[in-house]
Amino acid sequence: MFDQRTFGHRTAAGRVGPFATGHFLSTVWRYTASPGQTPLILSDERGEVALVEDGEHLGLLGHEDLVDYRSPLGDAVDLLVEYFRTLDRPRSFRFDSLPSGAADVVTGALDRVGFGYRKARHAETAVVDLPGTFDEYLTAIGKKQRHEARRKRRRFVGEMGGLRLETFDRPGPVLDDFFRLHRRSAGRKGRFMTDPMEDMFTDLLRGDGWRLDALYGGNDQPAAVVIGYSDADGYYLYNSAYDPDLRNVSPGVVLLTELVAATIAEGGGVFDFLKGSEPYKFRMGARARQLLVVEGAT
Repeated sequence: MFDQRTFGHRTAAGRVGPFATGHFLSTVWRYTASPGQTPLILSDERGEVALVEDGEHLGLLGHEDLVDYRSPLGDAVDLLVEYFRTLDRPRSFRFDSLPSGAADVVTGALDRVGFGYRKARHAETAVVDLPGTFDEYLTAIGKKQRHEARRKRRRFVGEMGGLRLETFDRPGPVLDDFFRLHRRSAGRKGRFMTDPMEDMFTDLLRGDGWRLDALYGGNDQPAAVVIGYSDADGYYLYNSAYDPDLRNVSPGVVLLTELVAATIAEGGGVFDFLKGSEPYKFRMGARARQLLVVEGAT
């Protein structure tokens, strides 16, 4: 479905992790496409844009709950202009989850063909800009949060008989642990991990850069597991789960703090919590990164 030649292009929006790659988009499409949707990949030596047609509606490929950032690859304005000019009947369109650089590409193309649109705030991600050392990070989050991070780590070590963080880059038993813990989550999150979702996460983990990080105490049963992606820019946290029976020792927060430390040690510049404005992300030093939606009709 995707033209492999174009994957080396830069993204129009900087730092979007795995979300513009062919591996990610084709995997999400394979497991979540709805009946009536048709993928439309605009691709040549200039760049690439992954669209989806759904009757008289046009959007970007992949459900917005699964694709945290959208960005064309390369210089894609002309690709979009040429496609828009081929449309032979009215269409509505909605392009969501766009960082500012990607939104500029989309609106630039729409302006050139004269299509009216509305640009608005859509969502935000939560991004920690990492310093050079973990001690500097702890200083940056402030005295209260620094104290809480250290207190929770000591409590985890004391009650769990130790602490270790392990990383896995392929499916295996720890992925099964992740699924088991995720299904034990309360409410909508617990219902999310269906059999097709398990298959999707398994295939994502087979791609370059994807990884599982698991937090252990003094035994071989993980207290918390996260699935994410790392590249030269840093780490992107895609999904997480923890043992609800261990909530008194804060395994989720301890794992995230250990993962921040590991990302700094690996030379990463950002720790991206991705979409969502949960307070704990900002207590851990995140800033909001605004995403835009562009919508209208031809």
